[in-house]
Amino acid sequence: MTRSALTYHLQPAALAAALTLAGCGSLVPPAEGPTAPLRETFRADSTVAEPPLADAAAAHEWDGFFVDEQLRSVVGLALSGNRSLRASVAAVERARALYGVSEAARWPQLGLTGIVDSERRLGTNYTVSIGVTGWEIDLFDRLGSLQGAALARYLEQQETQRGTRLTLVAEVAQAWLALAAERQRLRLAVELRESQRRTLDLAERQYRLGAASGLQRARAQTAFEAARGEAARSAAAVTQAQLALELLVGQPLPESLLPSAQGTAATALPDLPAELPATVLLQRPDLRAAEQSLQAAAFDVGAARAARFPRLTLTAAAGRRNSQLDGLFQGGSSFWTLLPRLDVPIFDAGARRAQVDASEATRREALALYDAALQSAFREVADALAVRDSLTERLAAQQAQVDAAERSRLLAETSYRLGGASQLELLDAQRELASAQQGLVTLRQTEQSNRVVLLRALGGRWTAAS
Repeated sequence: MTRSALTYHLQPAALAAALTLAGCGSLVPPAEGPTAPLRETFRADSTVAEPPLADAAAAHEWDGFFVDEQLRSVVGLALSGNRSLRASVAAVERARALYGVSEAARWPQLGLTGIVDSERRLGTNYTVSIGVTGWEIDLFDRLGSLQGAALARYLEQQETQRGTRLTLVAEVAQAWLALAAERQRLRLAVELRESQRRTLDLAERQYRLGAASGLQRARAQTAFEAARGEAARSAAAVTQAQLALELLVGQPLPESLLPSAQGTAATALPDLPAELPATVLLQRPDLRAAEQSLQAAAFDVGAARAARFPRLTLTAAAGRRNSQLDGLFQGGSSFWTLLPRLDVPIFDAGARRAQVDASEATRREALALYDAALQSAFREVADALAVRDSLTERLAAQQAQVDAAERSRLLAETSYRLGGASQLELLDAQRELASAQQGLVTLRQTEQSNRVVLLRALGGRWTAAS
């Protein structure tokens, strides 16, 4: 991935606000782009001449990702009741309030003052005034930089909240898919148990008629007990998977919202282009949050640099003063004052310089963390795509194995009843079918889970050429 392909950028609204905040003589350092040496695309065998045009791309939100109505309802319940999500909402509100505080600091604060001054020699004076106290004239954009940092942190919290929502959606979907797979495994285990029971009943009848030996009856008994134990284990796994899902949702779920044991496709991921550009990573919430954190650190550097320069503050007041309360608002009792103040730092034992050094180090740290997050995100998508590329063929092969195992079992059962196949061959055919069916359930879960992983890795949406 080249530097030009992933040039550091701000959201349009945030960029406009930041430019408004920073004056022409701003001390905020210029933005730096990530330097991670990554490929332009996720698949090693594909190349991209240039990124797709913005107007030739279609964005897909995760809201249209789930096709199963039960899963959609469960995700909705989780988004409305999850405690962690509520905490992230409160964090956004806090950041927005702090931005309001920093914005208010740039404007003069008006106050009304009333004073009763009584002395033995001078008597009593009554004063009422309205004015501005300590309003800083932002000569070097110190307050503007602080406001820019607060805005960036507010936007960072918004992206963090979006990431929390996306993570919750993905975790609920994975838990729902895990429960669906466990229910399918339980159904298959029960079917195998009943099949082994029928084989045991047949062996018992043949043993009583002298057509089967005690060894054959013992083998059938062993196979049945193993199948019975596996069915019990699967029932416990279903209970555990359901509890895990309900814990994420935050409430018990009715049977009507639980997945079917028959197994249906719960997610629908449109085909991704073969040359998916790596620039889609820039819409991931964690990367956008890291981007805003980097921008906030840059504004902090500007504020620290501005603090080393003189600071001009203004105090002004206008009002009325009189020795008689009833004459306070009569002519001749008015006054006004204007007191500019200039503070010039001369010696502070290096405190301001150290604060600049600390803020610049924090900015370098934020840039390094952004690069690390970018590399991690790239690997997540590349790994998920590598798994996905082989899933279609693996599913087809596993389904063919199940079909062959089913034919083998039917032939073995027929042959065994007619005396042409041994009991051991029948038991082996039943176990092979059960194993193939369990493998198909696991592989289907893997395929559905891979879609969820891609959904999360791509930030809840992706771009595809139209």
